[in-house]
Amino acid sequence: MKNFILILLFNTLLNTSMEAQENNPILNADQLTITVVNLRKEKSPGVESTGTGSFIAKGDDLYIVTASHVSKDMDNNSYVIIQGENNLPIKIELKKLANPIKWIDHPTADLSILKLNPEKVIIDKFLQQRFIPYSMIDISKNAISRNTQLTIIGFPLGLGVIGHFSPLTYRTFPASSLIDLNRADTKTPQTFIILENPSIGGYSGGPVYDLSIIESGVMKLTGNGTKLHGFMHGTISDETGGKLSAITPAYYLADILK
Repeated sequence: MKNFILILLFNTLLNTSMEAQENNPILNADQLTITVVNLRKEKSPGVESTGTGSFIAKGDDLYIVTASHVSKDMDNNSYVIIQGENNLPIKIELKKLANPIKWIDHPTADLSILKLNPEKVIIDKFLQQRFIPYSMIDISKNAISRNTQLTIIGFPLGLGVIGHFSPLTYRTFPASSLIDLNRADTKTPQTFIILENPSIGGYSGGPVYDLSIIESGVMKLTGNGTKLHGFMHGTISDETGGKLSAITPAYYLADILK
């Protein structure tokens, strides 16, 4: 069944992409919204911890990937919201996707994975055509060109899951190559890529894509294939009001996704 999910997803993406070369589908942001998940846990009445995750697959194994500072709150009492038919939100207890819930945290980076083992009825009903193949993830340790337009997908402030499922996106460019900084949550060092624009709470853990599409008026230019380059960490700011954002490069996934 897992092989069927992965093959079906990849074929669907290829068939509906704007342009595709072998193993390099070119996808737009609308096509990718089904692959993101809103992670939530009630901390107190009316107050929830929230973040963004991505469904990915490597071989036969299925995962949710997010930031470690998001996953630390996501336990048996948490739930996810995913896209249903007609863009209606579907709420599922996280323990129905993974039992036990055992996040694997990267020892250095703000990155965690959760291996999924849902029952067949959950797979058939809710998880079809959602998983990004590992081949679409850039695990090289090369810097992203500063001329590359990047698209972030997620749920800032928890928006996009009430009434209709509609993850928010924003576009920006790299402001740095690989750069070492202390994490905002643990104050320990890791390697980041800095982006020109800030993030907002709730985008944390969200995927950062090069869609390989640039639109200018009626003209659309396409590149060599959509790539997942990283995951949102958070915003960098100072007393002057200047703000940037930092992402965790996707190559850290190779350390924990064996």
